[in-house]
Amino acid sequence: MAYSCSFKPLLLFLLFFIATSQARDSITTHLHFFLHENYISPNATSITVVNSTNNNPGGFGRIWIFDDELREGSSANSKLIGRAQGMAPEVSLSQRAWSVLIDFVFTDGEYNGSSLTAAGRATFGGPIERSIIGGTGKFRMARGYTINTLQYGDLAGHVIAEYDAYVVH
Repeated sequence: MAYSCSFKPLLLFLLFFIATSQARDSITTHLHFFLHENYISPNATSITVVNSTNNNPGGFGRIWIFDDELREGSSANSKLIGRAQGMAPEVSLSQRAWSVLIDFVFTDGEYNGSSLTAAGRATFGGPIERSIIGGTGKFRMARGYTINTLQYGDLAGHVIAEYDAYVVH
């Protein structure tokens, strides 16, 4: 019995040591970029792949797939740094809301070849926060969050969203 009592403090110390040593090795990176989406053909980067099959108002049940541009700025001429690829099913019966899974795939600059995966709910109005649930390359084992705000949207089908990502990796 005395043996098991002396073992518990040692085990707790080892768990504490592992947890704190991993935290010291992590860094936090702030990324700032703009997502450019076009949902009107012929150059659509976002399409509906499943339409709602019921008479609900809004689009409950509709599923969107996207492969949007990530740019350094809000201008369509700003530097292309990657793609935002994912899906967004509409999930609410009472309001326009999407459950979004998105991969930010970086194709240029310091993070070329790396990616971040974020998931979370999106609605109209106000900033949207999503959890970063993983990554690859320089962002392997990433965690954190993104905040995005709609900067521009028009009837011609062009949307620009500004993103701030806070990544622990």
